[in-house]
Amino acid sequence: MFIFKYYIGLSNINIMKFEKKICVPLLVLFFFLPLRAQKIISKDVVNHLLQEGDSLSDQLIFNKSLQAYKKASSFSKKINFQNGAIESDLKIARTLNNLGFYKDSFKYLDSIEKKYTDQISERPEFKYQIIEITGLNYLKYDFKREAVVEFRKLPPLVNLSFKENTARLNAKIRTNVLIASCYEFVNNDTAYHYMRKAESIIKSERLDRTLDIPKIFQRNVLSVYRNLADYQQYFSKNLDSAYYYSDKVLALGEYIKSPYMYIYYRQRAQILHSDKKHKQSLVFCRRSLKIIKEKAVKEDLIDVYKLMYENYTSLGDEKNAAFYRAKYVPLKDSLVGTRTEGIIVSSDHMNSKKKMIKSQYKNKDRNFVIVGFFVIIFFIFIIYIVINRKKQKELKENIELKKKKLLEKENETQELKLKVKEGFEEVVLLAKTNSPEFVTLFISVYPDFYQALLTVYPDINTENLKFCALLRLSFSSKDIATYNFITPRAIQLRKNRLRKKLGISSTEDIYGWLNRLDNK
Repeated sequence: MFIFKYYIGLSNINIMKFEKKICVPLLVLFFFLPLRAQKIISKDVVNHLLQEGDSLSDQLIFNKSLQAYKKASSFSKKINFQNGAIESDLKIARTLNNLGFYKDSFKYLDSIEKKYTDQISERPEFKYQIIEITGLNYLKYDFKREAVVEFRKLPPLVNLSFKENTARLNAKIRTNVLIASCYEFVNNDTAYHYMRKAESIIKSERLDRTLDIPKIFQRNVLSVYRNLADYQQYFSKNLDSAYYYSDKVLALGEYIKSPYMYIYYRQRAQILHSDKKHKQSLVFCRRSLKIIKEKAVKEDLIDVYKLMYENYTSLGDEKNAAFYRAKYVPLKDSLVGTRTEGIIVSSDHMNSKKKMIKSQYKNKDRNFVIVGFFVIIFFIFIIYIVINRKKQKELKENIELKKKKLLEKENETQELKLKVKEGFEEVVLLAKTNSPEFVTLFISVYPDFYQALLTVYPDINTENLKFCALLRLSFSSKDIATYNFITPRAIQLRKNRLRKKLGISSTEDIYGWLNRLDNK
């Protein structure tokens, strides 16, 4: 301080004035500036961690990307960076879906919606991601009807969520792909309709004329061509068109070095198998298998082992056929067990959603009553007293009625969960092993459905009863064909005959019709 006084050559009085005018603001500036700089640096750290996680996710290294996203989430919450926390948690939920931890993914989504309600309402892109990931979780559990309900909420959000034209077009392509995936093996014409809508966007943007397309479009363009190849192979039975789209997938995938080449190689192997070119099919199976083992993708490993078993069987190579069958069957059984657990998890999530919606409506009703209360008091006080007493009585009765209904619903849910836990796994096991005891156990677990079915189809035989039971359990055409050792085409024909017998229109979902049968 003495040196400072000497340097500026001021008196003690002047120094005091100088300190008051200059030093105090400087002290404030030096105190808050590091805090502001620290916050900016902290946000940069969060963004860096998110970019690191995205890069790892693009390479399918999901375990490490999950760690990066969790660090970003933790860091965002420490510095109260809410948008960073939401974005991090959404990426965690998506990565958990990719890893197969759908229950944990649902938990993160529920947590985000409860903690950040205001931010989500202000940022439609967050709402878009929540709906998309929720639908993907349902889809992985084969809850296609619930998934399509979620995905149909996406189109109105696209223009609000994506301001840039390129991102908006890509979101439209992806939305059509997601909706189409819900109708696969259920209503294939509808699935094809949505895939063609996605393809029309690709053509309008001339993305089909070159391999050097913007990175943002690459994954979804590949999904469109891959799904169109599947449709041409399995449903149109047009192998030339299937080869055409498969060629596009392989060319673009290899050009951009896609981490999903194992899927595209497996698809080509399936087309070649359908074309009875079994040796060539095995070549692509081995290419796919090599990548799958590196990536540790369990579900795709099952499909490749099954395809190799079928190829070797067709070639008469019993030794290799037995080898790959021994690898395929245990993996398939473990997958069925995972999906069974998922049914309970997804049901809990749906019930939780319904309760949350009911709570929101109750809050709105309560606000409306309060506003009405003050309006009535202001205008007609005496009349209000009479009306208010009547409303209070009705409100109390309605609340009691709702409580009673809610209690009944909870009891029904508990009974359903108990029934699912005790009987569902055994029914599924008997179904997939094609056991003769399947029908008997199914009737004991689902007696209401059986009685309702007899009402509309009194002369039903055992085979048709078994087929209806498999559909009631929401098995896909592909699974039914696998368990009964027949082709998906034969299953589709049986569905058509059953529709005629039961009087179900071609536009109505046969799964939904059967599920509603015991509720009528």
